[in-house]
Amino acid sequence: MKNVLLVIAAFLISTASFAQSPFKLSREAEERCTQITRAMAQELRLNELGYIKLKELNRERMLATQEILSNHSNDTHLLEQKLEELAASYDQNVTSFLNSNQLQAYANYKNQPAPSGRFVAVTNEE
Repeated sequence: MKNVLLVIAAFLISTASFAQSPFKLSREAEERCTQITRAMAQELRLNELGYIKLKELNRERMLATQEILSNHSNDTHLLEQKLEELAASYDQNVTSFLNSNQLQAYANYKNQPAPSGRFVAVTNEE
């Protein structure tokens, strides 16, 4: 029961924070986020709670990427710096809830060549 309440509370808090953002993912971007999260969850062997956390992080990263691209498109140095900071933060957040086997799988996942279904921080899709 406590877990259900915690998940509901986390959902409500995250929903409120997204409501404040001027950026919103398109339906296509939401579908892509789901595809990426499913593939990562399978590769990392995540349970349902891990999947939910990862999807939220992927969604946040996609929204933040949109915001960075929009706000810093005229300054490539600052754009690259912000995207690198975002990637480092994302990695830290993802690795915070993974066990040792999942951490190894995540390291392997990051070192693979990026096929079209993998998450890429820099995207102009909308």
